[in-house]
Amino acid sequence: MDALMAAADGERAKKKGIRKAIVTFVIAMVALTFFSNTLLGISLAEVTTEKALAGTLSHEVTGSGTVESAETADVYVETNWAASEVEVKVGDTVKAGQELVVFKTRETEDSLQDNQARYAQKQLSLEKLQENYQDTFRSNDEKQLRSIARDIESTQLDMQILERQIANQQRQLKEFSRMAAPVSGIVTAVNAVKGAPVPSGKAAVSIADLSKGQQMKATIDDAKAPYVTVGDKTELIFSTLNNARISAQITDIRDAISPSGSNQSSPSTQKGKEITFTLKDDRLKGGETAEFDIVKKTASLRSLLPNDAVREDDQGTYVLLLKEKKGPLGTEYVAQRANVQIGDADDTKTSIENGITPLDKVIVSSSKSISDGDRVRAND
Repeated sequence: MDALMAAADGERAKKKGIRKAIVTFVIAMVALTFFSNTLLGISLAEVTTEKALAGTLSHEVTGSGTVESAETADVYVETNWAASEVEVKVGDTVKAGQELVVFKTRETEDSLQDNQARYAQKQLSLEKLQENYQDTFRSNDEKQLRSIARDIESTQLDMQILERQIANQQRQLKEFSRMAAPVSGIVTAVNAVKGAPVPSGKAAVSIADLSKGQQMKATIDDAKAPYVTVGDKTELIFSTLNNARISAQITDIRDAISPSGSNQSSPSTQKGKEITFTLKDDRLKGGETAEFDIVKKTASLRSLLPNDAVREDDQGTYVLLLKEKKGPLGTEYVAQRANVQIGDADDTKTSIENGITPLDKVIVSSSKSISDGDRVRAND
């Protein structure tokens, strides 16, 4: 009897040990699975998400340029006289009528006197020919008359040439012996040098006409050009004037001029638009540098996402959505591709025309590279 009871107790102990081992094994497997999933979760890419929201885009156009006079008076001379005195230099302020350059005119004055003397000689010759013609006319010598008539006509032509030369020399001496400023303003260029003629084709002196205001030209990227138009008003910021803001208006937009000598077929030399601002401020003398920042806001758009959320590959434009999946050990998160059609965009946001809903969680950033179907870890 005692033996049977002992056997039964041993059997019960054995079964109890088996049950305990099974429970321990299950707990161990659950623990291993849990820790395995935990380690896997930690190794997954961590992502942040946003939902598409309605809003506006802000297109910002920035740049800088150098102020110059809106109009410049270029003073030319048509003679090759050497300058005897140059009264101004670049940067000088001048008034209308102020003397700029004095030229050496001695040779032209002497030439004028010589031509006047030749004219007087021709006049005497003409008077004598006319007397001879009268005498010959009475003698009825037709051949001699024709010869004298030709001499008279030739002398008169010579006198006409001398008259024009004399008139031109007198005009040059009157207009160019002393050069005066045609307008009040700032001298921007001086090509007259004492003792030498002014180079051909160049203005002796150039003067910025301050009464006409100023202008500033700047080049912007073609991509920014649609967001500025002629007539737009803005403020130019001058750091050299204690960050003064001066009102200006865009008066011209055109293709930027390629640098001289550059390859005209090169795309890099053809891109960009040159915009011209006009302004007027008595503090400006020309040469100051200014910056501008023009912001144009769009009408309200129904679906905007950060630019970083929009991706592109050979199959088109898309975003990655954060999708939940229920598993035996809880919720899993997966990145799912959604093809989208985009519209306008600014420096930070893009308009999504279709492909997602306002409830979709769109992956904006991730701790590592991800693609469609990858498991991820949500950053709550």
